[in-house]
Amino acid sequence: MCGEFDDQERIDEELFERFVLLVNHYGVMPGQAGTDAPVGLQEEPVRAAYMDALFKAGLTRSLNDAANLPMGERMDALAGQAIVFARLAGFLAGQFPPETDLFRTITGALLDGHSEPGQIS
Repeated sequence: MCGEFDDQERIDEELFERFVLLVNHYGVMPGQAGTDAPVGLQEEPVRAAYMDALFKAGLTRSLNDAANLPMGERMDALAGQAIVFARLAGFLAGQFPPETDLFRTITGALLDGHSEPGQIS
């Protein structure tokens, strides 16, 4: 059992080191955003709260960027943001081996997100 944890930690570290190298290609470094690192993500409520906060942070950025553009350019910006966030989701999913099947989960999340505006009244 202990060997499984050690192996999992090693794999996690190797994949994360590769991710950091790839992200550095875009000039992004750990700690740039100045936000606190999440703690306790192995617990479902903590992970759910973190994911909700991350969603709201992205949504806030989208709203603020678009709101600061002149009318007539705002929805073009939102369309571009949707494409960029989809690219980011694909990039993040690409860090995992194919057997994790994260692509299916992301596709489901994309479809859920696409239907959400129609459910808000």
